[in-house]
Amino acid sequence: MELVGEKRIQALFSELRLADEQTMPSFMGAWSRAQAKTYRPQRAFNLSFVAVTALLVCALASLALWSRQWQRNQDALVSVPLAPTAGPVQAAPATKDPEPKRWPADSQRRLNARARALKSAARRQSMLAAANRKATQEAKALASWQSPTAMLLDSSSDELLRSLPQLSQAVDELKSFLPSSPK
Repeated sequence: MELVGEKRIQALFSELRLADEQTMPSFMGAWSRAQAKTYRPQRAFNLSFVAVTALLVCALASLALWSRQWQRNQDALVSVPLAPTAGPVQAAPATKDPEPKRWPADSQRRLNARARALKSAARRQSMLAAANRKATQEAKALASWQSPTAMLLDSSSDELLRSLPQLSQAVDELKSFLPSSPK
């Protein structure tokens, strides 16, 4: 009887294997599809990478042009203080050189550098003061913050729970707070 049961089980397994072989794709087909997917040609360049690079180059070029223009404007704004004259102004006699005397190049550069340094120091101080004001406002806001649900944690028995019993109370009253334990 056991042989009949084993043969039946073997027959069922062979039928199942045959059904699996008919529905399962062949190994060579799956292998060739996998090979075709791995050897597909890659793009020589990524279009988004090219767009970001072009945008970055344009931004750097515009920044360079802007900084040159800003430097020219700063140089034009720097003024040279004139020495005050005491007394009447006399006309200078005509000389062979009709051009007025100019400041030496080194002193002009020093004046420009000093003016830039003063401006940058003033800018740094104003930025630091603005940052300090903002930090102070944020600290005040944090210090005055209250939880919107803090009132839900309050109860009528808070005073009893937060206070200690007085030593002048009777011992029996104190024992009422303690759990009863058998001795």
